[in-house]
Amino acid sequence: MSKHKERRYYPRTKVKLPVVRMAGDDLVDGEIEDLSLGGAFIRCSAMPNGKDNFHMVISARGRLISITGEMAWKDVHKFNNKATFRGMGVRFSQILLGDRQFLRDVIAEHHKNKFIAWLPGRRKAHPKD
Repeated sequence: MSKHKERRYYPRTKVKLPVVRMAGDDLVDGEIEDLSLGGAFIRCSAMPNGKDNFHMVISARGRLISITGEMAWKDVHKFNNKATFRGMGVRFSQILLGDRQFLRDVIAEHHKNKFIAWLPGRRKAHPKD
């Protein structure tokens, strides 16, 4: 049995947070199911065009968090020669410092208030921390 090596820089947590993605002139509703300081998995029905950056707004604990991100991968299932888009992995590219700190608190709360600002064995500090 092979062991999967985790490539993510930040710990992730399972959440259910509403998100709205701006796709051109359209607003696409979705739900974040997996969240870290570096990105998220968003369950939604519409895929963005290519790897272009897009804007999204996450609603958490009564606060709106504005983030720019890009699609890192997509979850597409094929059945009877028909492809169904189910969601995407998003890499965050821009987030304000105050929103980033708030997001860290939300993630820590979901980790049962564990301190996540550092990780044992971490070799270097991330430039955004």
